[in-house]
Amino acid sequence: MCIDEFQQITEFKDSKAFQKRLRSVWQLQKSASYCLFGSKKHLMNELFEKKSLPFYKFGDTVYLPKIGTEDWVDYICGRFEATGKHISAELSGKICRAVDNHSSYVQQLAWLVWIHTDETATEQDFEGAYQDIIDQNTPLFEKQTESLTAYQMNFLRAVLEGVHREFTTRAILQKYKLGSSANVSIVKRALLKKELIEMEKRQVVIPDPVMEEWLRRELGL
Repeated sequence: MCIDEFQQITEFKDSKAFQKRLRSVWQLQKSASYCLFGSKKHLMNELFEKKSLPFYKFGDTVYLPKIGTEDWVDYICGRFEATGKHISAELSGKICRAVDNHSSYVQQLAWLVWIHTDETATEQDFEGAYQDIIDQNTPLFEKQTESLTAYQMNFLRAVLEGVHREFTTRAILQKYKLGSSANVSIVKRALLKKELIEMEKRQVVIPDPVMEEWLRRELGL
C-alpha cells in the first residue's frame, strides 16, 4: 500500500495516539508492505527519527533523487509535439535548470511556457512564463515570510549572498546583523522548522528555487 503526503498525519487530532494505534496494527501484519511518501522532508524525518514518536525506526528511509534533466527534456518535448507545438531541447533544459529540476515546478513552468507558445516556444515565451510562475506563487511566499523576524530575514539574505556555513564568525554576525552565536542557532532552528531552509551536505540552502528567486527580487539582490 502506498500513502502519499504521510506527514499530514501530524495534523490529525490526537495525532500521537493515532500514530500509536496505526503502528500497533501495522507491525502485526505479515502479508502487507507500506510505502509512505512525503514532500515535507523535515516533518518526515521527525516522524521516523524522533525517539519519542511511535514511528521511530519503523522502516527504511529512502530519499528519492530528482528526475534527471535528460528525462524531463524528452517528456516536455514530447508533450509539446503531442499538442501540435514545438519546443527545443535547449529551451526544455532551461526550464529544468530554472527550477532546479523540482518536479512540480518543472511541470508548472513547462505548462506556462506552453500557454505562452503559439507554435514554437521562444526565449520570450520562457521569460513570460517564468514571471508568471513567480507571480502565481507570490501570495504563498508572502504568507510564509510575513511573520519572519528581522534576524530571520537577515539569515536568509546571508544564504542568498553565498553564506552556507560558519554563520557564527564575527565577520558574518556583524555584516548580516545576526546578533549572537546563540541567536544564530535559534534563528536557524526556526527556519528549518518552517522549511524555508534545509541542510544539504552540512550546508544551509534554500530548497525552493522559485522562492529563492522571489526573495532575491524582494531584497534587491
